[in-house]
Parts: sequence; C-alpha cells; structure tokens
Amino acid sequence: MTLSRAARLIAAASVLFGLFASTGCKKPEDDLGLSVLNPADTLGTVQTDTCSIVCWPVTETPTQTSALSSSQLLSANILGRINDDAFGLLTAGIATQVRLSVNNVGPADPTLTCDSLVLALAFTSTDPLYGYSDPQVISVFRMAEDLSIDSVYNNDRLPQTDATDLVQGAPRMFTPVTGSGPIIGGDSLEPQVRIPLSTDFGNELLAQWGQATLVDNASFLAYMKGLYVVPGTDAPAPMHGGAWRMNLLNGASKLTLYYHSATDTSKFDFTIGTEGVRYTTALFDHGAATTGMLPQALADSTLGQTETYVQALGGLRTEVRFPNLADYANTPYRALAKAELIVPVPQTPPLELPAPLNIIALLNDSVELTVPGLTGGSFDADANEYRLNMTSWVQGIINGTYPNTGLSLQIVNQRTTAYRTPLAGPDNTQAPMKLVLTFTTY
Repeated sequence: MTLSRAARLIAAASVLFGLFASTGCKKPEDDLGLSVLNPADTLGTVQTDTCSIVCWPVTETPTQTSALSSSQLLSANILGRINDDAFGLLTAGIATQVRLSVNNVGPADPTLTCDSLVLALAFTSTDPLYGYSDPQVISVFRMAEDLSIDSVYNNDRLPQTDATDLVQGAPRMFTPVTGSGPIIGGDSLEPQVRIPLSTDFGNELLAQWGQATLVDNASFLAYMKGLYVVPGTDAPAPMHGGAWRMNLLNGASKLTLYYHSATDTSKFDFTIGTEGVRYTTALFDHGAATTGMLPQALADSTLGQTETYVQALGGLRTEVRFPNLADYANTPYRALAKAELIVPVPQTPPLELPAPLNIIALLNDSVELTVPGLTGGSFDADANEYRLNMTSWVQGIINGTYPNTGLSLQIVNQRTTAYRTPLAGPDNTQAPMKLVLTFTTY
C-alpha cells in the first residue's frame, strides 16, 4: 500500500517524537513532555519548552553613571524621588560641573548686583518622567570636591558638598511640567525645571568679575567645583513621586546669572553641555516595598522561582541558570535551529510605571559583555512578555564552546533611565518563564 505524503510526514514526526520523548533538559533519559511542531510545516524539527531554569533577584553591583569616556557621553541624568509600592524608594540626584561660557569674565564693578540666579535643567524629549507628576522638594548644594572626566563615578558615590542649600527660599517644591516649556521674556522655552538659587550666591559670583577665578575654566572650576542637585529628605507617600529624566547636554541646561550695574542690566550663562563632567547618584530602599515579594525574594532566593525583578540605575538584576543544558551533548539532538528565552511580566504594568522597552542577558561573571548571538528582548505589550534570542550561546554550551555559567538579566540603557519591572519566574502559575529549544533532526 502506498502512503500519502501527509501520512508519511505524520509517521516521520511520530518516530521523531518517540526518539525525543526519552531526552530532556534535566536528564536525557527523563520524559519531559517534549512537543512536536506541526509536521506539515516543520518536518525535521523538534521543540521543547521544559528545560530546567533557576532564577533569583540580586542587588546590582554599583553602576557607572558618568561618561564612559570623553567621547561617550551619557544622554540623560535622573533626578527625583519615587515611592514605588512594589520596589520601594528610589532617590536620584545629579552632580555636575558648571563652566564659563567665555574666558576673562569682567571687568570688576563694585556696583554689580544680582537680580536672580537660576539653574535650568531641560527635560529629555523622550520619557521625561517615570512615575507621578507630584511636586517635589529639590535642593542644590555646592560641591566640595573636584570632578574629573578621567574618573569613574558610580550611582552609589555621594559627592562631598557644603551644608547650605542654595535654593532661594529653601525648602522649595517644584512640579515637573514636561508637555510645554515656560515663557521667559516673551520667549517660549523647551520643557525644563527652573530652580532659583540664592542671590547671596549670585553676588558672590559677581564679586569674581575681573578676578583670576574667571580667567578660564581651569581657574573657575578650582573655585566653584560644581553643584549637587538632589530631592529633599522627606519620602513621598506610596505610589507618589517621580524620577525626572534631564538632558544636561541640551544648551537649555545652564546656570544663568541676571544682574544690573549702576547703568545697565545684563545676564551671564554658566554652561554644562558636552564639556561638563556629571553623573547620577541613585540610592534604593527595597525594604520600603509594600506589595509583592521583593524584600522577601532578596532574603530568600527560592522565591525568585515565582517572581523576580530588574531595576535600572544599579538597582536590581536577575540571575538565571540552566543547570542541565550540557546534557544535550549526549543525545541525538545537538543541532539547534533556535533557542528563545520567554520572560513574561506577571502583571500589566501601571501606566505611570511602564515596563522597560528592552532587557538583555549578560554573561553573569562579566561586566557589560553581551552574550554571543543575543539580539536582546523587546517588550511585547500585547503578550506582556520579553523574548530573547539565545541560540548561539545555548548551542555553544551544548558543543562545549562556552561554560554553562548562566546569565544575568538587566535593563538596557540602565544608566540613563529609572525603569523597573517584575518578571515571572519558571514556577509562576499564570505565565512562567521558559526556554524554548527547537532542534533540527536531519
């Protein structure tokens, strides 16, 4: 009897299933419920999603938030405090130089008087606010230490400062307005926060007109080392506060001194721009979380099997291990067509706290070393999940090219955003994390 083509395909797939059912990711001899793709479409491939996974959240190592080099400047800095019910408190500040816009500022004039001194920080054009648009107390302190372009500054490095808050009328609250900018002197400016500083400080600067301190930037920075801009000390109520994303490369970010003399009025801009050294400080209190299981999962790693976490700015990463991948080397199924890690987000993210656009896997014992062949994983809002292509890395483990040391999941652009998200672990009952392996069998 001659079998039809469809019958032959089904028969072939049945043979493959019979062979593959005796192999798996935990042990090759275990029956792991391996599924076969539609034999009419994918003859010669077998797929499994039952590979063993172990994962848990950990506090991230300090993360560099200064420029990677003089030619690799970071696009944004984060300012503000947010009380996130699932992640606790984040407090972010900005340490930055301000610089002369011209050399040899002067001449000296004893009649010069400060009218106002304004520190303007421009919002980024994309994702300017993460969290809520509540007003926040913002303080500004004069730095007591030099900043250097050759130094590495991490998120946990709090700068030395003077004790006096320079904000005029401190403590003073500011509300982020990101949709439109202020109108100053009839001109519409781009969205920014404008922080008035003490006129006494402005008069101190005017007293330097015509002096050696304003000959050039080296002299000025020896005198005025920089400013530290940071939210106030009072924590907002749960689900209040926000992280403001500021663009200090924008020319609108500057310190402007408005003044008059006996005969005229004028202004002078101290710039930040591409030459100003700056970095973001970020401190976390995960114990302040009031919902979810983050504090417990940090104390008991086994809880990461149900829910784990990632957070930018040096907050959290997730460690992932696949303990039995190398077992495939001893089976007929060694040639991968595809390996994809599916990472669901267990709840729909709040509108004010969206999931990060991308997460990435890094070799767990390396810093910023991308996994070979990894394309990254973009957030699929419809499926509420990330998918990470890991084919080359998994194939390398099966071949013995790469050691099976596991991976770290981390947020992309974590130096310049305040994103965070919970992730489903492999034991999540609603939508578990899983590694889908598709093998070719011909």
